[in-house]
Amino acid sequence: MEEQKIKAILINKLSHLEEFSGQMKRQVQAVDGNDEQALTQVLNDKETVIESLAKDDQELEKHVALLDEKSRAAIAKNLKELGAQIETVIEGVVEMENDCEKKLINEKQGLYEKMKSMKTGRTLLKGYGLSTRIKPKISDSI
Repeated sequence: MEEQKIKAILINKLSHLEEFSGQMKRQVQAVDGNDEQALTQVLNDKETVIESLAKDDQELEKHVALLDEKSRAAIAKNLKELGAQIETVIEGVVEMENDCEKKLINEKQGLYEKMKSMKTGRTLLKGYGLSTRIKPKISDSI
């Protein structure tokens, strides 16, 4: 009885993780294309899936806590393949997330370098001096 409930929770978790993986692929495309609007939408969608995964984890912990050690071992043995599938999907998601993080860090560093070079260029221009404003000789209102 408990094994069926745990199996249903794990299957639900796997479907949520696969949905999350699809959203990660959209996130990678948004980061590659510098599409801020699509990235914002994907992040919002990911947040709802993460909440669903957290609920699944809480429910799973609740059901596992009711089992004795012998039952846990038997259920773990029976659902080992499902656990392996979940781990594979999680590893793929983590890899995509790390790739996105690296791309965003590189982009941030590039923007920082551009800002730094702009500041340096402006400082160099000040060395040449700026022309003072020429006051008109006819009227002060010009």
